[in-house]
Amino acid sequence: MKRHLQTTRLALCISLILICFSIVNADTSKTTNSDIRYQRYSWRGGQKYHRFLPATTPKGLSYSTELKATANIDDTPGRESVVLMLLNVPTTQYYPFTGKWVQAFLLLADETEAGALEKKVLFKLFDAGTHALEVPTAKPIELQSPAFVFTEPPKDALKSRAATFRLVDLTGDGILDVWVEFGYAVAVISFQNGEFKEVFSCYTVPGLLPDAEYVDLDNDGSYEIKIPYSIPVDEVPGAPDLPWMSLYEWNGTDYVLNNAKFYADNDEFLIRLLNDYNHTLLRHGSIINLCETYKFYLGLVHSYRRSRITFSSVADELIRHHDQDGMSSELQWILEHGKNENYIHAIKSISKSPPLGK
Repeated sequence: MKRHLQTTRLALCISLILICFSIVNADTSKTTNSDIRYQRYSWRGGQKYHRFLPATTPKGLSYSTELKATANIDDTPGRESVVLMLLNVPTTQYYPFTGKWVQAFLLLADETEAGALEKKVLFKLFDAGTHALEVPTAKPIELQSPAFVFTEPPKDALKSRAATFRLVDLTGDGILDVWVEFGYAVAVISFQNGEFKEVFSCYTVPGLLPDAEYVDLDNDGSYEIKIPYSIPVDEVPGAPDLPWMSLYEWNGTDYVLNNAKFYADNDEFLIRLLNDYNHTLLRHGSIINLCETYKFYLGLVHSYRRSRITFSSVADELIRHHDQDGMSSELQWILEHGKNENYIHAIKSISKSPPLGK
């Protein structure tokens, strides 16, 4: 009996050791992704990466390597290099459309300790269209406007010199993704189904607004993406621009719009929107009642809040004028009296879909 107990205890100890060993191994496989090394370059550094771009550039323009990171960003054991490169205009010459650079590229490559390079993929992040430089081997990224924003920012708004990236596991699969910020835009490159691909890209407007950012709102291990925008109210002279936020979440395959997650419980945003609305109403009187821009975006926020099953805040008392099918009175007014085809088409589209943001 005593020998049987000793044998049982030994078996339990071995089992516990094996379990602990497997847990440690599992944790280690994920924590190695956090071992990221960043390196910034001077204007003369990083020239070896330029060989993946055309050797001849438009007159007066030159390449620069801005930032490199090394880390494991796919399903192979080794580390990859992520390199951000720009095509620059001369610093003594002014171009009103883009500022210092006119094209941006992201290289993903294998790199040995001896410096040998093997390209995995090259992305063309941005092209101002002001200089002819074709890179047939580069995958272009088509920047999108934020949801329910119907005008792209003018090219002269994209003259910011900022261009950078960071590596972070946005999708929650244990593999690092590439979050890239360039000009007034962001993009996400992710390793999915055996290849690197763009899973998100969008314009945004910085300045007084918060920057685009990623945040895990529900603590589920994957990050949502917040894209701020500023909507001009052209119908009312002197009216403040409307703040707008598009929220995207990872569904396991792509980043999809889920504005309800941002607006449904956001009393602060609704109150700010109503304050801007009421301030303009007091200044301009009945003209605001005919303003489709205010009605459209306020109606969207009301509909997102209505998408919840129950009302839980004082602010919701302000939106009890909704009809039974969840369509706000503002959106209903636009369908009946509006002239902006973009708003009308958007309302018809979402009215045929599941509840807003779902």
